[in-house]
Amino acid sequence: MRCSNVLVAIAVMSCGLVLGGCGSDKSSPGGDGSSGADVVTVGDAAPTDADVIDGQVGDAGVADAGDLCGPQDVGPCLETNLDCLCCPAGGPMNNCLCTTSCQTDGDCTAVDRPHCNQPDAASQGICTALDYACAWGAVCAAPDTPVATPGGMRAIASLAVGELVYSLHEGCLQAVPILAVSRTAVHHHRVRHLRLSNGVELRISAGHPTDDGRPFAELAAGDPLGGLHISSIEDVPYLHAHTYDILPGSDTGTYVAGGALIGSTLARK
Repeated sequence: MRCSNVLVAIAVMSCGLVLGGCGSDKSSPGGDGSSGADVVTVGDAAPTDADVIDGQVGDAGVADAGDLCGPQDVGPCLETNLDCLCCPAGGPMNNCLCTTSCQTDGDCTAVDRPHCNQPDAASQGICTALDYACAWGAVCAAPDTPVATPGGMRAIASLAVGELVYSLHEGCLQAVPILAVSRTAVHHHRVRHLRLSNGVELRISAGHPTDDGRPFAELAAGDPLGGLHISSIEDVPYLHAHTYDILPGSDTGTYVAGGALIGSTLARK
């Protein structure tokens, strides 16, 4: 397959962990992580009735540390001393597994769940595998975030399910349909204001994932970002009432924002 050369600034990259959530800044284990987030899906991307309980999508069939459960099963698991606990994974979706709650890694005694995955050091978390991702506090991008489409750059807030955007799929940059869009209400929110090496500016929440799985909170000036570099970065107040995100129909869930390949908070592991 020949890779698209429409955006020459983007090199062909390997797919990293792309997992996040458009949940509340104050998400907690067992919560739905939605806090006003509206997620729309259509066609083959839409979950079946068996997968949806009260608007939430379960994780049946996804391999993970420990026995899986779902929002419909929150409560005791079949295993002794384990509970079905969840953390935000994207929009109203959760990652849920049979585990225990924790405050530190020392509370996590199971070999396959040694890490206390928590929003911050003062909050209760859940014991998970080291590579298990919870999108605590992620709430997505500003409405004017420019997203690459076959017709040119489009503001992320103007995009709809079924429209085409560029995403890294099967190792190539390709035009793929959008499977889901989200809009999340925010209050007193702050975002990361980036100026990229191509001159484009982005305003994206600190919990949003990059194409290789890093949260934007960990980025600094000079760091690479999806084929470009960050010229400057700072935390600033967010001036809009909602944040926005999309889920491209690709094997990475990534999309091109301002010329840089980034992750989607709606993507699943």
